[in-house]
Amino acid sequence: MFIWRNRSLGYLLTLWLLPAYVFATPQRIVSLTPHITEMLFAIGAGKQVIATDQASDYPDEVKQLPKVANYQSLNSESLLAVKPDLVVAWGSTQALMQQQIQALGIPLLLLKSQHLDDLPVELRLLGDKTGHHEQANQLAAQIETKFATYRQQSQQRPKIKAFYQLWYPPLTTVANGSFIQEIMTMCGAENPFAASKAPYPQLGEEAVLAANPQVIFATQHGSDLQHWLKWPQLAAVKNKQLYLLNADWLHRLSPRIVLGIEQVCSKVEMASKLPKNSLQTVN
Repeated sequence: MFIWRNRSLGYLLTLWLLPAYVFATPQRIVSLTPHITEMLFAIGAGKQVIATDQASDYPDEVKQLPKVANYQSLNSESLLAVKPDLVVAWGSTQALMQQQIQALGIPLLLLKSQHLDDLPVELRLLGDKTGHHEQANQLAAQIETKFATYRQQSQQRPKIKAFYQLWYPPLTTVANGSFIQEIMTMCGAENPFAASKAPYPQLGEEAVLAANPQVIFATQHGSDLQHWLKWPQLAAVKNKQLYLLNADWLHRLSPRIVLGIEQVCSKVEMASKLPKNSLQTVN
């Protein structure tokens, strides 16, 4: 077993290396999460991906690949049937699957990204492992530049109080510990519930009414925003600042998250340009 530690990011990437052939560039890769699948295709390793989990659906060619797992369980027979030389999994939530893979003697690369800045690090790691170092490094550098640009631009605007409706019902939002909260901060949106103890707290509508956000985001269905119209006194409702965002762009820590960040930042910027008498900025 080989363990690589990145002290700055505070997580371990564990690679189980068993037979000698594992040291060659893997040509039959199985991905067990949608965001890992997207990363592999984005760095040019798509032709090496021979199976995925059931939720992986991007890019389109992924839909035709065999499915060997869902988010929490693995079909060992299906996995063995595709004869992988590397399986890439994510996080402690897939611990049981990791044990199964190791017991089968299949090399495993375990990623544990939880923050936006982990994305370029893992892209470079996957590039090194799959033989696509140059393309992965270029993409990682582009993403780092985008992140820096959004952070800089948001510092030049007044902060806007925003509510992110992650789910409804029950009414669920985001807080510190979620990379979605990092996106809101990056875009200059101030989340009144950022200090909640849980990264994805459940709330009552009364709490949102008391916070009086200037912008409300949702990522499920347009109808999930309609219930806020019952309270025309809300700043976000009064000024028509209710926005439906693309969940796949924002909820997967893959290169497409840049598109989601652009969505959020553009809406926050639009709100910041409304007349001062219609929007009171956050102190």
